[in-house]
This record gives sequence, C-alpha cells and structure tokens, in this order.
Amino acid sequence: MMTRSTMPFHITSFILLSLFSLFSGNLHADPIKYEEVTSSDKPTTDDWIYLSVILGSLDTQSQAVITNPDTGEQAYADVPSMPFGGIQAQIPMAHQWLEYGFETGANISWKNDSFVFVATNNQATLALKNQLFLMEVHGGVFVALAPTSRFRLYAGTGPLFAYGHINNSDEQPENLPSTQNANISVNLGKSSNDTAFGVYGRAGVEYFTRSGFSFGAGVRRAKYDMDFGDVAGKIAFNDNLYFISLGQRFKIY
Repeated sequence: MMTRSTMPFHITSFILLSLFSLFSGNLHADPIKYEEVTSSDKPTTDDWIYLSVILGSLDTQSQAVITNPDTGEQAYADVPSMPFGGIQAQIPMAHQWLEYGFETGANISWKNDSFVFVATNNQATLALKNQLFLMEVHGGVFVALAPTSRFRLYAGTGPLFAYGHINNSDEQPENLPSTQNANISVNLGKSSNDTAFGVYGRAGVEYFTRSGFSFGAGVRRAKYDMDFGDVAGKIAFNDNLYFISLGQRFKIY
C-alpha cells in the first residue's frame, strides 16, 4: 500500500521507546540502573555491559529494479551510498580474555537523492528525486578477544528486522534525451513502505582510554530484500557498512 504518511517517524519512535523500556526496566518495581565505568579496567563484578554509538556509511552496490506490468520491460537504478547511525549493546556472559554473550541494537539510514532508471537496452529512461529511509533492529550473539582491559576484537551475527520507506517527491522527473523509445512504469509523487527479515554479521575493534571511554572501528554486512512496487521496485541489500564507534562500559545494579 502506498501512502504519504509520516509512518517512518512513528515506527522509529516506537522502536526507540521499546529499546529504552528494555534497558530501563519497570520504574515502579526495582528499576535497573546503570553506572559509567570511569577507568580502563573491567569491573570486578559480572554485572556490566558494553554500550556504543556507531556512525558510518553504507557502501551499497545494490540496484532498484522496476518492472513494467504490461510489457515486462525492466529498468535499473543504482542505489546511492547512505549515511548510517545506531546504538549497540553487548551483554557478556564470560568476562575474561575470551568474552561471549548476546548483543542487540538498532540502526537508521536515510538519503535524499535521485534515482536514474536505465532500461534493459542500456538507454537512460528518467531521473527522479526521492527520499529513502531504512531502519534495522537486530539481536544475536557475539564473541570477543580481550587480551587486556583496554583492547578488544569482537564479531557478532544474528537475525534482523528491517523497515524501509521511499517517497518519490519528484512529480515531474527529468526525461533524458534517450527515453523516446522507452516504456517504464513509475508511480510518481507517491510513497511506499516495506518490511523484511534478514541476517547480519559484523566485526570490529575497540580501544579503552584511561577514563573508560572507548573508540573503535568496524565493518557490518546485512542481507535482506525490499519491494517498493511501482514506486521504486525491488532492492536487494547485501552490502558493507563501514563504521566508527564511541562507547563505554556500564555496570548494572
């Protein structure tokens, strides 16, 4: 179904509130509290987690593929690279030099750009402006090597749930000179939503300063498919996200 609604913002708010509730617990009965670890040493107790914010770029090689329902003719548009941001939590079950446990988090990505659809005969058909919004919520397992309390290497994997929204804001796209014999069906001035389940994997490195603050870098790959119908067609995401991370350990009590 196609809409002009602000659905992405409502769903984002719902997810953020859900994550906040997950980490905050019930405020009326023994609420969970968190305390920053302000040194590079690991806490002496087992009740602590890693929290971090990630910022990066989705270096996508994906294409939007749209099909004319009458003729079956297809057109392709490259999906541009997109900025990405999110929050991640890792809950270790083992706390020595070998760590393992569970992880969860959420990421969002957005882009205001143009799609240039190209017909199967390699003739450009049209260029139109649109806005693409993606949100992913994931949960899985991780393993890490931490030879010292100030340095760790980690890798994680698991399932994810993705939501996508695209809006064709350009009701009068630019018809390129070579479009005279092309017949591409695109629903202009409309929007479309889709959801999908997929899988992800990520790996990274972190360094902890004397104050307990951490910074790091890593790469993440997620695989899932979106179908935006005659607004933008089908997009198969299976690309690398390169990111930097800023975080800290937190004790739970």
